[in-house]
Amino acid sequence: MTDHAMPETESVREEAGLHLHWQGRRSYKSLIPVPRVLERDDELSFQSDRGSNLVIEGDNLQVMVSLRTQYAESVDVIYIDPPYNRGGNDFRYSDARFQDPDADGSDSEYVSNVDGGRHTKWLNYMAPRLVAMKSLMSENGVIFVSINDIELGRLLMLMDEIFDEKNRIGVITWRGSADNNPSRIQIEHEYVICYAKNVTQVPKAWTTPADEMKETLLEQFEELLESEPDVKKRAKAWASLVRANGESLGRLKAYSLVDEHGPYQSARRVHNPKKGGYQYGVTKKGVVEDTKARGTYRVPANGYRFPAQTMQRYIDEGRIVFPARLEQIVQMKDYLKDFRGTLRSVIDLDARAGSYRLKQLFGKDFDGFRYAKPVELIELLVGAAGSKDALVLDAFAGSGTTGDAVMSLNDKDGGRRRFVMIEEGSEEDPYARTLVARRLRSAIETDGFDAGFTFLTTGAQLDREAILTLEKDKITAVICQTDRSGTRSGIRQIDGRKWVIGANQRGEALALVWRGATNSQVNADVINEALSETKALGLKTPIRIYGTTCNISETKSFVFCQIPDEILAALQIEDVIPEDIEAELEASNA
Repeated sequence: MTDHAMPETESVREEAGLHLHWQGRRSYKSLIPVPRVLERDDELSFQSDRGSNLVIEGDNLQVMVSLRTQYAESVDVIYIDPPYNRGGNDFRYSDARFQDPDADGSDSEYVSNVDGGRHTKWLNYMAPRLVAMKSLMSENGVIFVSINDIELGRLLMLMDEIFDEKNRIGVITWRGSADNNPSRIQIEHEYVICYAKNVTQVPKAWTTPADEMKETLLEQFEELLESEPDVKKRAKAWASLVRANGESLGRLKAYSLVDEHGPYQSARRVHNPKKGGYQYGVTKKGVVEDTKARGTYRVPANGYRFPAQTMQRYIDEGRIVFPARLEQIVQMKDYLKDFRGTLRSVIDLDARAGSYRLKQLFGKDFDGFRYAKPVELIELLVGAAGSKDALVLDAFAGSGTTGDAVMSLNDKDGGRRRFVMIEEGSEEDPYARTLVARRLRSAIETDGFDAGFTFLTTGAQLDREAILTLEKDKITAVICQTDRSGTRSGIRQIDGRKWVIGANQRGEALALVWRGATNSQVNADVINEALSETKALGLKTPIRIYGTTCNISETKSFVFCQIPDEILAALQIEDVIPEDIEAELEASNA
Protein backbone atom coordinates (compact mmCIF):
# COMPACT_ATOMS: atom_id res chain seq x y z
CA MET A 1 0.00 0.00 0.00
CA THR A 2 1.46 3.39 -0.96
CA ASP A 3 0.45 6.94 -0.19
CA HIS A 4 -1.03 8.58 -3.26
CA ALA A 5 -4.08 10.45 -4.48
CA MET A 6 -7.24 8.54 -5.35
CA PRO A 7 -7.52 7.50 -9.00
CA GLU A 8 -9.65 10.00 -10.89
CA THR A 9 -12.40 7.45 -11.58
CA GLU A 10 -12.82 6.80 -7.86
CA SER A 11 -12.44 10.39 -6.64
CA VAL A 12 -15.20 11.57 -8.98
CA ARG A 13 -17.63 9.44 -7.01
CA GLU A 14 -16.62 11.07 -3.73
CA GLU A 15 -18.88 13.74 -2.26
CA ALA A 16 -18.12 17.37 -3.11
CA GLY A 17 -15.91 19.56 -0.96
CA LEU A 18 -12.44 19.48 0.54
CA HIS A 19 -11.54 16.10 2.05
CA LEU A 20 -8.59 14.06 3.19
CA HIS A 21 -8.39 11.23 0.63
CA TRP A 22 -6.63 7.94 1.19
CA GLN A 23 -7.12 4.30 0.29
CA GLY A 24 -9.47 3.10 2.99
CA ARG A 25 -11.51 6.26 3.52
CA ARG A 26 -14.61 4.63 2.06
CA SER A 27 -14.67 1.73 4.52
CA TYR A 28 -13.34 2.89 7.89
CA LYS A 29 -16.77 3.66 9.38
CA SER A 30 -17.94 0.13 8.65
CA LEU A 31 -14.92 -1.55 10.28
CA ILE A 32 -16.82 -2.69 13.38
CA PRO A 33 -15.60 -5.84 15.13
CA VAL A 34 -17.87 -8.30 16.93
CA PRO A 35 -18.11 -7.60 20.69
CA ARG A 36 -16.02 -9.77 23.00
CA VAL A 37 -16.37 -11.23 26.45
CA LEU A 38 -14.44 -9.03 28.88
CA GLU A 39 -13.27 -11.40 31.61
CA ARG A 40 -12.14 -10.31 35.06
CA ASP A 41 -8.67 -11.32 36.20
CA ASP A 42 -8.65 -11.28 40.00
CA GLU A 43 -4.88 -11.73 40.28
CA LEU A 44 -4.15 -8.61 38.25
CA SER A 45 -6.96 -6.54 39.78
CA PHE A 46 -6.17 -4.48 42.87
CA GLN A 47 -8.58 -3.20 45.54
CA SER A 48 -11.37 -3.41 42.94
CA ASP A 49 -13.97 -2.71 45.63
CA ARG A 50 -12.75 0.91 45.69
CA GLY A 51 -14.54 2.39 42.69
CA SER A 52 -15.17 1.16 39.16
CA ASN A 53 -11.83 1.87 37.44
CA LEU A 54 -10.99 -0.54 34.62
CA VAL A 55 -7.75 -1.69 33.00
CA ILE A 56 -8.52 -3.76 29.91
CA GLU A 57 -6.04 -5.81 27.94
CA GLY A 58 -6.79 -6.16 24.24
CA ASP A 59 -7.11 -4.45 20.87
CA ASN A 60 -8.64 -1.08 21.64
CA LEU A 61 -11.11 -1.16 18.74
CA GLN A 62 -12.46 -4.56 19.76
CA VAL A 63 -12.63 -3.48 23.40
CA MET A 64 -14.41 -0.17 22.71
CA VAL A 65 -17.11 -1.96 20.73
CA SER A 66 -17.50 -4.37 23.65
CA LEU A 67 -17.96 -1.40 26.03
CA ARG A 68 -20.78 0.22 24.05
CA THR A 69 -23.63 -1.27 26.07
CA GLN A 70 -22.74 0.38 29.36
CA TYR A 71 -20.54 3.27 28.23
CA ALA A 72 -22.10 4.56 24.99
CA GLU A 73 -22.47 8.36 25.25
CA SER A 74 -21.07 8.28 28.80
CA VAL A 75 -17.38 9.25 28.62
CA ASP A 76 -16.67 12.85 29.66
CA VAL A 77 -12.97 13.17 28.80
CA ILE A 78 -10.79 11.14 26.46
CA TYR A 79 -7.03 11.49 26.41
CA ILE A 80 -5.00 9.39 23.95
CA ASP A 81 -1.33 9.25 23.08
CA PRO A 82 -1.45 7.24 19.82
CA PRO A 83 1.57 6.17 17.74
CA TYR A 84 3.33 9.19 16.21
CA ASN A 85 4.46 7.17 13.16
CA ARG A 86 8.09 8.00 13.86
CA GLY A 87 9.39 4.74 12.39
CA GLY A 88 11.32 2.20 14.43
CA ASN A 89 9.38 0.53 17.27
CA ASP A 90 6.64 3.15 17.35
CA PHE A 91 3.66 2.03 15.25
CA ARG A 92 2.51 -1.55 14.64
CA TYR A 93 0.08 -2.14 11.79
CA SER A 94 -1.96 -5.22 10.90
CA ASP A 95 -3.32 -5.33 7.37
CA ALA A 96 -5.40 -8.37 8.38
CA ARG A 97 -7.18 -6.30 11.05
CA PHE A 98 -7.80 -3.52 8.54
CA GLN A 99 -9.47 -6.03 6.21
CA ASP A 100 -11.24 -7.83 9.09
CA PRO A 101 -11.38 -6.05 12.48
CA ASP A 102 -11.99 -9.42 14.15
CA ALA A 103 -8.59 -10.75 13.03
CA ASP A 104 -6.08 -11.58 15.77
CA GLY A 105 -3.45 -9.16 14.47
CA SER A 106 -0.74 -11.81 14.35
CA ASP A 107 0.58 -10.23 11.14
CA SER A 108 1.28 -6.90 12.92
CA GLU A 109 4.59 -5.35 11.97
CA TYR A 110 6.32 -2.14 12.89
CA VAL A 111 6.00 0.49 10.17
CA SER A 112 9.31 2.01 9.15
CA ASN A 113 9.76 5.65 8.18
CA VAL A 114 10.71 4.61 4.63
CA ASP A 115 7.50 2.63 4.09
CA GLY A 116 5.76 4.14 1.06
CA GLY A 117 2.34 3.54 2.62
CA ARG A 118 3.09 4.61 6.17
CA HIS A 119 0.65 7.54 6.26
CA THR A 120 -2.17 5.51 4.69
CA LYS A 121 -1.62 2.73 7.20
CA TRP A 122 -1.69 5.23 10.05
CA LEU A 123 -4.97 6.73 8.83
CA ASN A 124 -6.54 3.28 8.39
CA TYR A 125 -5.50 2.46 11.94
CA MET A 126 -6.68 5.70 13.57
CA ALA A 127 -9.93 6.42 11.72
CA PRO A 128 -12.12 3.54 12.98
CA ARG A 129 -10.78 3.99 16.51
CA LEU A 130 -11.69 7.67 16.58
CA VAL A 131 -15.19 6.79 15.37
CA ALA A 132 -15.50 4.26 18.22
CA MET A 133 -14.31 6.86 20.73
CA LYS A 134 -16.85 9.39 19.52
CA SER A 135 -19.66 6.85 20.06
CA LEU A 136 -18.58 6.48 23.70
CA MET A 137 -18.44 10.23 24.38
CA SER A 138 -21.20 12.04 26.23
CA GLU A 139 -22.84 14.96 24.49
CA ASN A 140 -20.57 17.35 26.42
CA GLY A 141 -17.54 15.07 26.02
CA VAL A 142 -14.08 16.30 25.02
CA ILE A 143 -11.16 14.45 23.43
CA PHE A 144 -7.46 15.34 23.64
CA VAL A 145 -4.96 13.72 21.25
CA SER A 146 -1.19 14.02 21.65
CA ILE A 147 0.77 14.13 18.38
CA ASN A 148 3.92 15.56 16.83
CA ASP A 149 4.37 17.24 13.46
CA ILE A 150 4.68 14.00 11.42
CA GLU A 151 0.92 13.34 11.38
CA LEU A 152 -0.41 16.63 12.75
CA GLY A 153 -1.88 17.87 9.46
CA ARG A 154 -3.53 14.57 8.56
CA LEU A 155 -4.85 14.13 12.10
CA LEU A 156 -6.50 17.57 12.08
CA MET A 157 -8.22 16.83 8.78
CA LEU A 158 -9.30 13.41 10.01
CA MET A 159 -10.69 14.90 13.23
CA ASP A 160 -12.49 17.59 11.22
CA GLU A 161 -14.15 14.82 9.21
CA ILE A 162 -15.17 12.66 12.17
CA PHE A 163 -15.97 15.34 14.77
CA ASP A 164 -16.72 18.27 12.42
CA GLU A 165 -14.50 21.33 12.21
CA LYS A 166 -17.02 23.41 14.18
CA ASN A 167 -16.27 21.19 17.21
CA ARG A 168 -12.53 21.89 17.15
CA ILE A 169 -11.68 23.60 20.44
CA GLY A 170 -8.02 24.25 19.80
CA VAL A 171 -4.44 23.09 19.40
CA ILE A 172 -2.11 23.18 22.40
CA THR A 173 1.64 23.45 21.96
CA TRP A 174 3.48 21.57 24.67
CA ARG A 175 7.10 22.64 25.07
CA GLY A 176 8.66 19.77 26.92
CA SER A 177 12.34 19.63 26.06
CA ALA A 178 15.36 21.63 24.98
CA ASP A 179 17.03 20.31 21.81
CA ASN A 180 20.71 21.21 21.55
CA ASN A 181 21.48 18.89 18.65
CA PRO A 182 22.68 20.51 15.38
CA SER A 183 19.61 21.00 13.20
CA ARG A 184 17.96 23.42 10.79
CA ILE A 185 15.10 23.82 13.27
CA GLN A 186 15.45 22.53 16.81
CA ILE A 187 12.21 20.77 17.71
CA GLU A 188 11.33 21.35 21.37
CA HIS A 189 7.58 20.80 21.37
CA GLU A 190 4.68 18.48 20.61
CA TYR A 191 0.97 19.16 20.18
CA VAL A 192 -2.26 18.25 21.94
CA ILE A 193 -5.33 18.78 19.79
CA CYS A 194 -8.74 19.14 21.38
CA TYR A 195 -12.22 18.51 19.95
CA ALA A 196 -15.69 18.35 21.46
CA LYS A 197 -18.44 15.97 20.50
CA ASN A 198 -20.82 18.94 20.60
CA VAL A 199 -19.07 22.21 21.36
CA THR A 200 -22.34 23.94 22.25
CA GLN A 201 -22.65 21.62 25.25
CA VAL A 202 -19.13 22.38 26.56
CA PRO A 203 -18.65 25.22 29.09
CA LYS A 204 -17.39 28.40 27.42
CA ALA A 205 -14.62 28.82 30.00
CA TRP A 206 -12.41 26.18 31.60
CA THR A 207 -10.37 26.48 34.75
CA THR A 208 -7.48 24.25 35.72
CA PRO A 209 -6.74 22.68 39.12
CA ALA A 210 -4.33 24.39 41.48
CA ASP A 211 -0.80 23.96 40.26
CA GLU A 212 2.29 22.95 42.20
CA MET A 213 3.56 26.53 42.54
CA LYS A 214 0.36 27.58 44.23
CA GLU A 215 0.77 24.83 46.83
CA THR A 216 4.39 25.85 47.37
CA LEU A 217 3.41 29.48 47.96
CA LEU A 218 0.70 28.50 50.43
CA GLU A 219 3.20 26.37 52.34
CA GLN A 220 5.61 29.33 52.45
CA PHE A 221 2.85 31.56 53.79
CA GLU A 222 2.06 29.07 56.59
CA GLU A 223 5.74 29.11 57.57
CA LEU A 224 5.72 32.93 57.58
CA LEU A 225 2.51 32.97 59.64
CA GLU A 226 4.21 30.89 62.34
CA SER A 227 7.52 32.76 62.33
CA GLU A 228 6.29 36.39 62.10
CA PRO A 229 3.39 37.38 64.43
CA ASP A 230 3.57 41.09 63.56
CA VAL A 231 0.97 41.79 60.84
CA LYS A 232 2.83 44.68 59.16
CA LYS A 233 6.19 42.92 59.16
CA ARG A 234 4.55 39.79 57.79
CA ALA A 235 2.96 41.73 54.91
CA LYS A 236 6.28 43.38 54.08
CA ALA A 237 8.15 40.06 54.18
CA TRP A 238 5.58 38.44 51.92
CA ALA A 239 5.74 41.23 49.35
CA SER A 240 9.55 40.89 49.29
CA LEU A 241 9.31 37.12 48.82
CA VAL A 242 6.91 37.48 45.87
CA ARG A 243 9.06 40.16 44.23
CA ALA A 244 12.17 38.00 44.57
CA ASN A 245 10.45 35.10 42.80
CA GLY A 246 8.30 37.12 40.43
CA GLU A 247 9.69 35.69 37.17
CA SER A 248 9.11 32.07 38.16
CA LEU A 249 5.66 32.70 39.63
CA GLY A 250 4.01 33.78 36.38
CA ARG A 251 0.41 34.81 37.01
CA LEU A 252 0.77 34.06 40.72
CA LYS A 253 3.06 37.05 41.26
CA ALA A 254 -0.09 39.20 41.53
CA TYR A 255 -0.80 37.60 44.94
CA SER A 256 1.58 39.91 46.75
CA LEU A 257 -0.78 40.99 49.56
CA VAL A 258 -1.66 39.05 52.72
CA ASP A 259 -4.12 39.08 55.58
CA GLU A 260 -4.91 36.52 58.26
CA HIS A 261 -6.66 34.31 55.67
CA GLY A 262 -3.71 34.11 53.33
CA PRO A 263 -2.17 35.71 50.23
CA TYR A 264 -4.50 37.66 47.93
CA GLN A 265 -4.65 40.11 45.06
CA SER A 266 -7.01 43.06 44.64
CA ALA A 267 -9.41 42.04 41.88
CA ARG A 268 -11.86 44.23 40.00
CA ARG A 269 -14.73 41.78 40.41
CA VAL A 270 -17.48 43.99 41.83
CA HIS A 271 -18.45 45.45 38.43
CA ASN A 272 -21.53 44.17 36.61
CA PRO A 273 -20.40 43.15 33.09
CA LYS A 274 -23.60 44.51 31.46
CA LYS A 275 -25.98 47.38 32.08
CA GLY A 276 -28.61 46.86 34.76
CA GLY A 277 -26.44 46.06 37.79
CA TYR A 278 -27.37 46.76 41.40
CA GLN A 279 -27.33 50.39 42.52
CA TYR A 280 -26.36 51.23 46.11
CA GLY A 281 -23.64 53.04 47.99
CA VAL A 282 -20.60 51.46 49.65
CA THR A 283 -18.80 53.01 52.60
CA LYS A 284 -16.10 51.64 54.89
CA LYS A 285 -18.83 50.97 57.47
CA GLY A 286 -21.14 49.16 55.09
CA VAL A 287 -23.81 49.43 52.41
CA VAL A 288 -26.17 52.42 52.18
CA GLU A 289 -29.12 53.07 49.89
CA ASP A 290 -27.98 56.50 48.70
CA THR A 291 -25.23 56.14 46.07
CA LYS A 292 -24.14 59.76 46.73
CA ALA A 293 -24.20 59.68 50.51
CA ARG A 294 -21.22 61.03 52.45
CA GLY A 295 -18.24 58.63 52.41
CA THR A 296 -19.47 56.44 49.52
CA TYR A 297 -17.12 55.17 46.85
CA ARG A 298 -17.76 55.55 43.14
CA VAL A 299 -20.37 53.14 41.78
CA PRO A 300 -19.27 51.08 38.72
CA ALA A 301 -20.70 52.29 35.38
CA ASN A 302 -23.04 49.29 35.09
CA GLY A 303 -23.69 48.99 38.80
CA TYR A 304 -22.56 46.22 41.15
CA ARG A 305 -22.71 42.58 40.08
CA PHE A 306 -24.29 41.26 43.30
CA PRO A 307 -27.07 42.53 45.61
CA ALA A 308 -26.54 44.75 48.65
CA GLN A 309 -26.86 41.84 51.13
CA THR A 310 -23.97 40.00 49.46
CA MET A 311 -21.82 43.13 49.40
CA GLN A 312 -22.50 43.67 53.11
CA ARG A 313 -21.46 40.08 53.84
CA TYR A 314 -18.20 40.57 51.93
CA ILE A 315 -17.52 43.78 53.90
CA ASP A 316 -18.20 42.00 57.21
CA GLU A 317 -15.87 39.15 56.18
CA GLY A 318 -13.07 41.60 55.30
CA ARG A 319 -13.16 40.61 51.61
CA ILE A 320 -13.52 44.18 50.27
CA VAL A 321 -10.50 46.41 49.55
CA PHE A 322 -11.23 50.11 50.03
CA PRO A 323 -9.16 52.43 47.79
CA ALA A 324 -7.38 55.58 49.01
CA ARG A 325 -9.82 57.97 47.28
CA LEU A 326 -13.62 57.99 47.14
CA GLU A 327 -13.45 58.63 43.39
CA GLN A 328 -12.25 55.06 42.95
CA ILE A 329 -14.23 51.82 42.90
CA VAL A 330 -13.88 49.28 45.70
CA GLN A 331 -12.22 45.95 44.88
CA MET A 332 -12.36 42.40 46.21
CA LYS A 333 -9.74 40.22 47.79
CA ASP A 334 -9.05 37.31 45.46
CA TYR A 335 -7.33 34.68 47.62
CA LEU A 336 -4.55 32.46 46.33
CA LYS A 337 -6.18 29.41 47.92
CA ASP A 338 -9.13 29.90 45.52
CA PHE A 339 -6.96 30.31 42.44
CA ARG A 340 -7.77 28.15 39.43
CA GLY A 341 -5.79 28.80 36.30
CA THR A 342 -6.90 28.59 32.69
CA LEU A 343 -5.82 26.06 30.10
CA ARG A 344 -3.52 27.92 27.72
CA SER A 345 -2.43 27.19 24.16
CA VAL A 346 1.23 26.96 25.19
CA ILE A 347 2.30 24.69 28.06
CA ASP A 348 5.84 24.59 29.45
CA LEU A 349 6.35 21.29 31.23
CA ASP A 350 9.48 19.17 31.37
CA ALA A 351 8.89 15.99 29.33
CA ARG A 352 11.37 14.14 31.52
CA ALA A 353 8.84 14.24 34.35
CA GLY A 354 7.13 11.20 32.80
CA SER A 355 10.30 9.11 33.09
CA TYR A 356 11.03 10.47 36.56
CA ARG A 357 7.63 9.26 37.76
CA LEU A 358 8.24 5.75 36.44
CA LYS A 359 11.63 5.65 38.16
CA GLN A 360 9.99 6.83 41.37
CA LEU A 361 7.53 3.94 41.20
CA PHE A 362 9.81 1.20 39.80
CA GLY A 363 13.30 2.22 40.88
CA LYS A 364 15.97 4.54 39.50
CA ASP A 365 17.23 1.95 37.00
CA PHE A 366 13.86 1.48 35.31
CA ASP A 367 14.03 2.09 31.56
CA GLY A 368 11.11 0.01 30.30
CA PHE A 369 9.02 2.60 28.46
CA ARG A 370 9.94 5.47 26.15
CA TYR A 371 8.04 8.73 25.84
CA ALA A 372 5.92 8.40 28.99
CA LYS A 373 3.80 11.54 29.38
CA PRO A 374 4.05 13.58 32.61
CA VAL A 375 1.26 13.05 35.11
CA GLU A 376 1.05 16.85 35.43
CA LEU A 377 0.12 17.23 31.76
CA ILE A 378 -2.82 14.83 32.01
CA GLU A 379 -3.91 16.38 35.30
CA LEU A 380 -4.02 19.76 33.58
CA LEU A 381 -6.13 18.52 30.65
CA VAL A 382 -8.52 16.28 32.56
CA GLY A 383 -8.86 18.78 35.40
CA ALA A 384 -9.81 21.56 32.98
CA ALA A 385 -12.23 19.69 30.73
CA GLY A 386 -13.92 17.35 33.19
CA SER A 387 -15.90 17.68 36.39
CA LYS A 388 -14.86 16.04 39.65
CA ASP A 389 -16.94 12.97 38.81
CA ALA A 390 -15.82 12.69 35.17
CA LEU A 391 -15.46 9.33 33.43
CA VAL A 392 -12.08 9.34 31.67
CA LEU A 393 -11.07 7.02 28.82
CA ASP A 394 -7.55 6.32 27.55
CA ALA A 395 -7.62 3.82 24.69
CA PHE A 396 -3.82 3.95 24.28
CA ALA A 397 -2.90 3.45 27.93
CA GLY A 398 0.84 3.08 27.29
CA SER A 399 2.55 3.24 30.67
CA GLY A 400 -0.68 4.08 32.55
CA THR A 401 -0.10 7.82 33.05
CA THR A 402 -3.78 8.74 32.65
CA GLY A 403 -4.90 6.42 35.44
CA ASP A 404 -2.13 7.76 37.67
CA ALA A 405 -3.22 11.34 36.90
CA VAL A 406 -6.91 10.64 37.62
CA MET A 407 -6.07 9.13 41.02
CA SER A 408 -3.75 12.05 41.79
CA LEU A 409 -6.42 14.62 40.91
CA ASN A 410 -8.99 12.86 43.09
CA ASP A 411 -6.51 12.80 45.96
CA LYS A 412 -5.89 16.55 45.62
CA ASP A 413 -9.45 17.82 45.27
CA GLY A 414 -11.64 15.06 46.70
CA GLY A 415 -13.00 14.16 43.26
CA ARG A 416 -14.71 10.92 42.23
CA ARG A 417 -13.32 10.64 38.71
CA ARG A 418 -13.04 7.15 37.21
CA PHE A 419 -10.85 5.80 34.42
CA VAL A 420 -11.08 3.16 31.72
CA MET A 421 -7.65 2.21 30.36
CA ILE A 422 -7.14 -0.01 27.29
CA GLU A 423 -3.79 -1.43 26.20
CA GLU A 424 -2.80 -4.39 24.05
CA GLY A 425 0.95 -4.04 24.24
CA SER A 426 2.88 -6.29 21.89
CA GLU A 427 3.35 -10.01 21.44
CA GLU A 428 6.75 -9.69 23.08
CA ASP A 429 5.46 -7.61 26.01
CA PRO A 430 1.74 -7.44 26.94
CA TYR A 431 2.36 -4.41 29.09
CA ALA A 432 -1.24 -3.87 30.18
CA ARG A 433 -0.25 -6.40 32.83
CA THR A 434 3.52 -5.98 32.97
CA LEU A 435 3.47 -2.17 33.20
CA VAL A 436 0.05 -0.49 33.44
CA ALA A 437 -1.39 -2.66 36.23
CA ARG A 438 1.95 -2.70 38.07
CA ARG A 439 2.31 1.07 37.79
CA LEU A 440 -1.20 1.82 39.08
CA ARG A 441 -0.79 -0.59 41.97
CA SER A 442 2.57 0.95 42.86
CA ALA A 443 1.11 4.47 42.65
CA ILE A 444 -1.74 3.51 44.99
CA GLU A 445 0.66 1.98 47.51
CA THR A 446 3.35 4.68 47.21
CA ASP A 447 1.09 7.74 47.38
CA GLY A 448 -1.70 6.27 49.48
CA PHE A 449 -4.42 6.86 46.90
CA ASP A 450 -7.86 5.66 47.99
CA ALA A 451 -8.45 3.79 44.74
CA GLY A 452 -8.32 0.44 42.99
CA PHE A 453 -9.04 -1.11 39.62
CA THR A 454 -10.46 -4.19 37.96
CA PHE A 455 -8.30 -5.87 35.32
CA LEU A 456 -10.19 -7.35 32.34
CA THR A 457 -8.94 -9.49 29.50
CA THR A 458 -10.49 -9.79 26.04
CA GLY A 459 -12.09 -13.17 25.47
CA ALA A 460 -14.27 -14.88 22.87
CA GLN A 461 -16.44 -13.18 20.28
CA LEU A 462 -20.12 -12.87 21.13
CA ASP A 463 -23.07 -13.89 18.99
CA ARG A 464 -26.22 -15.89 19.72
CA GLU A 465 -24.63 -19.28 19.34
CA ALA A 466 -21.51 -18.31 21.30
CA ILE A 467 -23.52 -16.90 24.23
CA LEU A 468 -25.58 -20.10 24.54
CA THR A 469 -22.45 -22.24 24.79
CA LEU A 470 -20.72 -20.19 27.52
CA GLU A 471 -19.96 -21.60 30.95
CA LYS A 472 -21.62 -19.90 33.92
CA ASP A 473 -18.58 -17.79 34.88
CA LYS A 474 -18.25 -16.51 31.31
CA ILE A 475 -21.92 -15.66 30.91
CA THR A 476 -21.79 -13.93 34.31
CA ALA A 477 -18.98 -11.74 32.94
CA VAL A 478 -21.03 -10.97 29.81
CA ILE A 479 -24.09 -9.96 31.84
CA CYS A 480 -22.02 -7.70 34.12
CA GLN A 481 -20.49 -6.22 30.95
CA THR A 482 -23.78 -5.61 29.11
CA ASP A 483 -26.66 -5.16 31.56
CA ARG A 484 -28.36 -1.88 30.76
CA SER A 485 -28.83 -0.87 34.39
CA GLY A 486 -25.05 -0.42 34.55
CA THR A 487 -24.98 2.44 32.06
CA ARG A 488 -22.01 4.75 32.71
CA SER A 489 -21.16 3.22 36.10
CA GLY A 490 -20.84 -0.48 35.23
CA ILE A 491 -21.93 -3.51 37.26
CA ARG A 492 -20.15 -4.68 40.39
CA GLN A 493 -19.69 -8.44 40.14
CA ILE A 494 -20.57 -10.52 43.24
CA ASP A 495 -19.06 -13.97 43.66
CA GLY A 496 -19.92 -17.01 45.75
CA ARG A 497 -23.73 -16.78 45.71
CA LYS A 498 -26.14 -19.26 44.25
CA TRP A 499 -28.19 -16.77 42.25
CA VAL A 500 -27.04 -13.15 42.77
CA ILE A 501 -24.12 -12.28 40.47
CA GLY A 502 -23.86 -8.50 40.70
CA ALA A 503 -25.30 -5.10 41.58
CA ASN A 504 -25.60 -1.77 39.80
CA GLN A 505 -24.67 1.62 41.24
CA ARG A 506 -28.15 2.01 42.74
CA GLY A 507 -27.60 -1.20 44.73
CA GLU A 508 -30.15 -3.22 42.75
CA ALA A 509 -29.28 -6.90 42.40
CA LEU A 510 -28.71 -8.99 39.28
CA ALA A 511 -29.27 -12.74 39.37
CA LEU A 512 -28.62 -15.59 36.95
CA VAL A 513 -30.09 -19.02 36.31
CA TRP A 514 -27.76 -20.90 33.99
CA ARG A 515 -27.74 -24.62 33.37
CA GLY A 516 -27.37 -24.39 29.62
CA ALA A 517 -29.57 -23.16 26.79
CA THR A 518 -32.49 -25.55 27.42
CA ASN A 519 -32.59 -25.90 31.20
CA SER A 520 -32.36 -22.38 32.65
CA GLN A 521 -35.90 -21.54 33.62
CA VAL A 522 -36.73 -18.82 36.15
CA ASN A 523 -39.46 -20.14 38.46
CA ALA A 524 -41.03 -19.28 41.82
CA ASP A 525 -38.36 -21.12 43.86
CA VAL A 526 -35.53 -19.32 42.07
CA ILE A 527 -37.20 -15.93 42.54
CA ASN A 528 -37.81 -16.47 46.27
CA GLU A 529 -34.27 -17.69 46.92
CA ALA A 530 -32.82 -14.80 44.90
CA LEU A 531 -34.89 -12.32 46.90
CA SER A 532 -33.59 -13.83 50.13
CA GLU A 533 -29.99 -13.52 48.90
CA THR A 534 -30.64 -9.94 47.86
CA LYS A 535 -31.92 -9.05 51.32
CA ALA A 536 -29.00 -10.81 53.03
CA LEU A 537 -26.54 -8.84 50.89
CA GLY A 538 -28.24 -5.54 51.71
CA LEU A 539 -29.16 -4.99 48.05
CA LYS A 540 -32.31 -3.55 46.57
CA THR A 541 -35.09 -4.68 44.28
CA PRO A 542 -36.26 -5.03 41.59
CA ILE A 543 -33.87 -7.88 40.85
CA ARG A 544 -32.99 -8.36 37.20
CA ILE A 545 -33.04 -12.16 36.82
CA TYR A 546 -31.47 -13.70 33.72
CA GLY A 547 -32.55 -17.05 32.31
CA THR A 548 -33.78 -18.60 29.07
CA THR A 549 -37.45 -18.85 30.09
CA CYS A 550 -39.73 -17.68 32.90
CA ASN A 551 -43.09 -19.11 34.01
CA ILE A 552 -43.90 -16.32 36.51
CA SER A 553 -45.30 -12.88 35.66
CA GLU A 554 -43.03 -9.96 36.54
CA THR A 555 -43.75 -8.03 39.75
CA LYS A 556 -42.32 -4.95 41.47
CA SER A 557 -39.69 -7.24 42.98
CA PHE A 558 -38.17 -8.74 39.85
CA VAL A 559 -37.65 -8.24 36.11
CA PHE A 560 -37.02 -11.18 33.77
CA CYS A 561 -34.16 -10.82 31.27
CA GLN A 562 -34.20 -13.47 28.55
CA ILE A 563 -30.92 -15.08 27.48
CA PRO A 564 -29.60 -14.48 24.87
CA ASP A 565 -32.02 -11.84 23.48
CA GLU A 566 -31.44 -9.33 26.29
CA ILE A 567 -27.68 -9.57 25.79
CA LEU A 568 -27.88 -9.43 21.99
CA ALA A 569 -30.10 -6.33 22.11
CA ALA A 570 -27.74 -4.63 24.54
CA LEU A 571 -24.79 -5.42 22.27
CA GLN A 572 -26.77 -4.19 19.25
CA ILE A 573 -26.31 -7.55 17.55
CA GLU A 574 -29.00 -8.67 15.15
CA ASP A 575 -28.78 -12.24 13.97
CA VAL A 576 -30.86 -15.23 12.98
CA ILE A 577 -31.49 -18.04 15.44
CA PRO A 578 -29.90 -21.28 14.17
CA GLU A 579 -32.60 -23.84 13.43
CA ASP A 580 -31.31 -26.45 15.89
CA ILE A 581 -31.18 -23.96 18.78
CA GLU A 582 -34.59 -22.53 17.87
CA ALA A 583 -36.08 -26.03 18.02
CA GLU A 584 -34.53 -26.68 21.44
CA LEU A 585 -35.87 -23.40 22.80
CA GLU A 586 -39.36 -24.09 21.48
CA ALA A 587 -39.28 -27.53 23.10
CA SER A 588 -38.18 -26.12 26.46
CA ASN A 589 -40.88 -23.42 26.35
CA ALA A 590 -43.48 -26.06 25.61
